[in-house]
Formats: sequence, structure tokens, C-alpha cells
Amino acid sequence: MSIIQEITKKYNGKYSENPAASFNSPSGKYSYQPKNGIINIDGSKVSINLNEVSDAMYGTEPFRITLYLDKAYQTELNIFPKDLWNKLLDFLFPKRRAFIPQKILKQFWFGGDKKLIRQITSDKQFNESIIDERIYIETMPKKSTDRIVLTPERGINDIEQFEKFIDILKQIENKIKNST
Repeated sequence: MSIIQEITKKYNGKYSENPAASFNSPSGKYSYQPKNGIINIDGSKVSINLNEVSDAMYGTEPFRITLYLDKAYQTELNIFPKDLWNKLLDFLFPKRRAFIPQKILKQFWFGGDKKLIRQITSDKQFNESIIDERIYIETMPKKSTDRIVLTPERGINDIEQFEKFIDILKQIENKIKNST
């Protein structure tokens, strides 16, 4: 049983997967099978998606966990692990993100609505929950958002890790709702 099936079973959600499709490419056979689950957690609709790729063109297609907001909010948020370019920018302009605690500023880049970023990064529980995780978080679509997408770089290992990711999304959801 896949992790998506386990999650949807635990939360009485709906699981679906498309039939596996495959074709031959210059580098070999390519197989593709989209899987998704939809669940409801604490009144929020959550979908888990995986576009599984295998065979010769094996790749690490990421899981995407999407939390749907109750309405569209006029905000934008991006959080992702820092790359060399962002480390250089922080070195050149050290005061531009001085309000973010150093422990998470060393690991993550934050972009978007500064008021929302201040609220999120001032929450000690949020900071502790994202530290040492390799996750990408963004609001979709930009500016007028109705969902938050979390993409774990290394997938979902178990239900406990999934619940941690949901907790992170719920914290962001609460900050978005309280900031408007």
C-alpha cells in the first residue's frame, strides 16, 4: 500500500490513481502514473499528489501537499531552502531580513508579504517545525491565493511526517486568516 493510500485510509478520504502509461524515448522506456488523495483535516481540504515516474527515465517526482483555503486571500508567501545566491544576498544586505530569527534564516529564504512573514517567523512552534526540513512552500496563485502548496524535497516517509507537514500548513493557514 502506498503512503497516499495509507493517509487517505486513515483520514477517510478518497484515493485515485490513473492507469500506468509508458512510452519509449531515446534513453529508454518511460513509465508514468499519477496518484492522488483528497482528505479533510480540521475543516480544511487537503490533497496529496504524486506523479510517479519509473524505468529508464527514473526521476524524483515530488509529492505535493496542497491545503485549500476557505476563500481567496490577498497575500503571497514563498519559503524554500537557501541556495548559494540567497546566501550571498544575505551577506551583501544583512539587514534586509533582520526580523527573521537567525536559526531559520540560515536555512530558508522567505519571500512575499512581509507582514505575513513577520507573523510566521515570530511563531516559535512554526520555526521549530521547519528547522532541518527540506521543504518548499508557496501560495498559489500569486497575489490572490486560495491554496498553500508544500513540496517536501525527499518525499513523505510515513504518516507522522505527513502530519508534521499538515501542521506546518495549518499554522500558515491560521496566520493568513488572522492577517486579513
